[in-house]
Amino acid sequence: MSDQTTPRSESAREAMQTRILHAAGKLFAARGYEATTMQNIVSEARTSIGNAYFYFENKDALMRALLKTSFVELFDAAEQCAAHVPYGPQKVGAIIAANATAILTARSRMLDLLTTDSRLGVIQQLGDIAVLRWTRILAASYPERDPNELSLAAAAIWGANRSLVERSARGIFTVDTKTAVSFMVRWALRALGTQPSRIDAIVASSWRLAARHARELEAESW
Repeated sequence: MSDQTTPRSESAREAMQTRILHAAGKLFAARGYEATTMQNIVSEARTSIGNAYFYFENKDALMRALLKTSFVELFDAAEQCAAHVPYGPQKVGAIIAANATAILTARSRMLDLLTTDSRLGVIQQLGDIAVLRWTRILAASYPERDPNELSLAAAAIWGANRSLVERSARGIFTVDTKTAVSFMVRWALRALGTQPSRIDAIVASSWRLAARHARELEAESW
């Protein structure tokens, strides 16, 4: 008999993997990474320990997969939130604000895992994903710009935002979320050469969109 994977079995595997990831995210948020065991996770996911190890080599591998999946979902949600915003400075500002606000508020547990994890590979993987996504967004927003310039700008946006978000979360900056996020948007727009007369309005509209987006995310797990 053929051992080929059918669409139904593949769908079932994806569903189980997602269930395990969601259970891990819920427990990591409630108890912390170190206090959560694989047995806790499989009990929450209503599966077996053998099934969990079929998908994930160990708890560390599960955590890495959770962060990567959650990061992609977070970026997807930010883009969806800003789907009605036209490409250009407005789109860039809206997505920066939505992502930064979400991870400082509704997804702060995800940030906790990232900033307490010393495994550089996780950060590098997420950075690669972010730079690719930002390069695509910038290319659509500034089609007349040199692609090499836009790749550099994408890396700069990721690096600056990651640093500011991390330090804000650690309490190094004594400013509120709105102030921190507004600065990130303003800095990026200035760096991209946006007309100064447009920046204040874009910052304000980006913050309103991001605050609403974060409230919607609060209802979802971790």
